[in-house]
Amino acid sequence: MAVENRMPHSLRWLLTVAIGLTLAFFVTVARLGSGSPAEAMTSASAGVGGSAFLVGPGLLVTNTHVVLQCRALGRQIEVVGTPGSWRILAEEAGTDLALLAGPVSVDAPLPLSAAQRLPPDLPVLLLGYPTQGALLGILQGQAGHLRGAALTVHSPEAGRAVSFVMTDRAGQPVPARWEDGVDYFGPSQAERMRWQLEIDVTTGGGSSGGPVLDAAGSVVGVIYAGGRTGTAAVPLADLRELLARVGIAPAFQSPAGGRIPDWPSILQRAKSAMRRLAC
Repeated sequence: MAVENRMPHSLRWLLTVAIGLTLAFFVTVARLGSGSPAEAMTSASAGVGGSAFLVGPGLLVTNTHVVLQCRALGRQIEVVGTPGSWRILAEEAGTDLALLAGPVSVDAPLPLSAAQRLPPDLPVLLLGYPTQGALLGILQGQAGHLRGAALTVHSPEAGRAVSFVMTDRAGQPVPARWEDGVDYFGPSQAERMRWQLEIDVTTGGGSSGGPVLDAAGSVVGVIYAGGRTGTAAVPLADLRELLARVGIAPAFQSPAGGRIPDWPSILQRAKSAMRRLAC
């Protein structure tokens, strides 16, 4: 745990390093919120796996670090089980979001939530394709709850992101302000600083680029990192902004409200919009 006493007596900064979840050969994974750094090892002969979902006809959302890992290996990204070629329509290092364009199918895209704010403890379902074990390549859903938000600086080219939270003397989280992030990371990193969603359920390697769904089956975030104590996701606002910049108008759906989640049904409905990536 890396601790810096930048706040007078009552507060302290905790640094957490989160590693992306696309490589099938991870030795260790991130421990989000624990303050313990994790290291990833790569091999030029190893493959890369990730997840993606349809957000429009022939348009997939995934993580930039999935695209960069494939590029670093000199390999074309492949949408497993889907004929035709896919090209990179957009990629952003700051948000770790990428868009792929390819053949149009009859599968319905996932709608985005129309919610302007997400309530604490929101029930969510995380979807992705494991790259290890008996469930290799089989779509999995993990149910959990939104734990909160933290400020982070993405470095998808390095397969990691650095985030921090503030705690009081009892170790309880204290809400951070944007100004706190600028103070911690420094003005030079302010343009790359973003909010990330923290979710209290773990996800395995290959989940990067998968959606975070609410009880209505709407996208409220995009998985990009995780570990044994939780998962980090790109907020919906960043995805909305990226789609607007490239001129894509996604479908929106009303927030889930207080409905009781029917996760098996939501997983079944979302299944046709999910894609597995490899290179």
